[in-house]
Amino acid sequence: MMPRIEQPARERLLVAASSLMHARGYEATGVAELCEAAGAPKGSFYYWWPSKQALALAMLDHQWELARDRVVEPAFSARKPIVEQFARYAELLVAVLSDEVEQTGSVHGCPFGNLVVELATRDDVVRERAEEILSQLRRVFATAIAAAKQTGELAADLDADDLAEAILAHLEGLFVIAKARNDPTVFERLPRDVERLLA
Repeated sequence: MMPRIEQPARERLLVAASSLMHARGYEATGVAELCEAAGAPKGSFYYWWPSKQALALAMLDHQWELARDRVVEPAFSARKPIVEQFARYAELLVAVLSDEVEQTGSVHGCPFGNLVVELATRDDVVRERAEEILSQLRRVFATAIAAAKQTGELAADLDADDLAEAILAHLEGLFVIAKARNDPTVFERLPRDVERLLA
C-alpha cells in the first residue's frame, strides 16, 4: 500500500478557500477558519498571502484552472459541431456539480459570479479578477462560434462576440436557477438554449 502524500499547506489553504468561500461567501469566511479547515498554522497563511483578498485572487485562479481542465477544454478542444460542444460542456458541468451536491449537499453556484455579486460594490480588485476569468470563458465561446462560422455551420453574418456574451449571461442565469433549486440538471437545457440563440 502506497503511503498517503500530504498536500503542501499552500494547496490545502487554496482548497479550503475554494470550498468555504464558494459555499459561504467571502465576507463570512475568516482567516482563522480557513487555517483550521486546511490544518495549517496561521503563519503559513501569511507566508503565502499578505491578506485574505490576496488569497481570494489566488483561489479564483485555482478555480478557473480546475474549471478549464475539467470542463472547458474537454468540451471545446474537439472539432465537433458547435451545439455538440455546448452539449459536452453541459454534460461535464452537470457531472462536476453533481459531485459537489454529493459532497456538500448543495449547488453553490458559479464561483466567479458569486464573488462578483457579493463584492461588486466593495472590492474592485476581486471583482476585476472574477470579470477577467468570465471574459476568458466568453472568449472560449466566441472562438468556438467563429470556427463554426468559418466551416459554414453558422451564418457568416453572426456576431461571435455578441453571441458569446449572450450565452455567458444565460449560463450565469442557469447557475442562479440551479442554486435556487439545488439541482445541477438545470444545465441539461443549455444545448437547446444555445441552439436557439445561434439560430
